[in-house]
Amino acid sequence: MSDRIRWLDGWRGLVCWLMIGYHLFFDCILFGWLPQSATQWWPVFALQRFIALSFIFLAGVSARFTHSNLRRGVITLAAGVVVVVASYVVGAPIRYGILQFLGCAMLFWHFFARYVDRVPDRLAPWLWAALYLGTRIISYTTFVDVKWLYPLGLRAYGFQSFDWVPFFPNIFMFFLGAWFGKKLLASPADSRLRTARAPRWLAWPGRRTLVIYMLHQPVLYGACWLASRFFA
Repeated sequence: MSDRIRWLDGWRGLVCWLMIGYHLFFDCILFGWLPQSATQWWPVFALQRFIALSFIFLAGVSARFTHSNLRRGVITLAAGVVVVVASYVVGAPIRYGILQFLGCAMLFWHFFARYVDRVPDRLAPWLWAALYLGTRIISYTTFVDVKWLYPLGLRAYGFQSFDWVPFFPNIFMFFLGAWFGKKLLASPADSRLRTARAPRWLAWPGRRTLVIYMLHQPVLYGACWLASRFFA
């Protein structure tokens, strides 16, 4: 993104720090330092949703500023495949996690943005929000007998994944971010909306989100493994 919007980097950086804390929390559960029941705490669920939806929304915003959503999508999708393979190796399988979704969403936007943008601007945010909520209810309450529909948001009974971000409803949150990005792009370059800044400790990780995502969990898991050996 040229002429970067610093507060967006700050928001993305904040989400990166929260993601690191969230995954450290789950590593502590994995190593037996916290009870399994901690995964059911409502603040943990709320934090997970905030992190995931922020990444999706911000990816939609960035779709308006990037030079190539095709390139971004291919890179992100390839990173998602690496994460999936690694998840099976460590025994915590991921099926259609957030990187896979984001990669597919970016590719979808590359090919079909002109059709999505035909929705009138005044209607778009309400439509995307309504479709997100409606398809989320369907996705999380409906089970089917077909096992391979989970990328689209329809799970079979017994489906399990340590990270599941289906195409529906989340593509509508991506569209909502793209709508906001369009408004942001049209705003004056010297407006507060474009020039507001964020602290460096937030903006720095916000510019390196994918690298941090790929590296933070191996580092956290390795640190926890060493701690379990030395302080057992």
